[in-house]
Amino acid sequence: MPPSGSGMRAVLTTLRVLETVAELQPVGVSAIARASGIPKSSVHRCLVTLREAEWLTTSRGDRTLWVLTGRALSVGIHAPAELGLREAALPVMRDLRDETHETIHLSGYGGEQELIVIDRMDSEEPVRTWVRLGTRVPLHASCSGRAILGHLRDAEVERLLAGKLERFSEATPPDLAAVLEDLRRVRELGYATNDGAWRPGVGAVGAALVDPRGRPVGALAVSVPVQRYHAERGRKLGPLAAAAARRISASLPPG
Repeated sequence: MPPSGSGMRAVLTTLRVLETVAELQPVGVSAIARASGIPKSSVHRCLVTLREAEWLTTSRGDRTLWVLTGRALSVGIHAPAELGLREAALPVMRDLRDETHETIHLSGYGGEQELIVIDRMDSEEPVRTWVRLGTRVPLHASCSGRAILGHLRDAEVERLLAGKLERFSEATPPDLAAVLEDLRRVRELGYATNDGAWRPGVGAVGAALVDPRGRPVGALAVSVPVQRYHAERGRKLGPLAAAAARRISASLPPG
């Protein structure tokens, strides 16, 4: 049975709130109401519904601010390939894979504590890395995540990484201070490196993808088995990843 008129209006209102959060996150109830023109009480009901459905969550901090969860990006990986980030990235990923002979990962970023792997260009080497599409990638422990963080102000990084950071290996940054120290290097180089900090046995370099307004929307990573990864290899792969990320960023449509 199709929804009633009031039911359809409720659905459309909820989707409008979701879109407003996606555009303005992290954002509070009052700002959502002003931007969308929806009464504050209705906005609050929609936010609660979207949180129960795991589309939204509240960010860490003293104020209640709303952000997307990874579910939106997880659904987004099934969108038509001709749209948006994946369309812009795929030919560049193929070129980078052919140049490096390693696996290339594309991750989307929704403004929270994780990225989502949305595409992969596999290496043809018999020993190669692999990660499932839809995998959630931690910001602090991955090169893709730290490349994203490098495009944010330190205050925003501190908000996103408030609390205890999960350790995945001995190489994982142990605390916020270690992440901030690494970000100074990331900003100087234009790319981030990772030697087993997220997945033991895997080295990687990553660079952020930014939209025309300069906001990070994803990351590109070259992922290498530890047998073929060392510091000198990282220094060679990093500029290649950064150049590829700039090519993709330059072709992204306005958000």
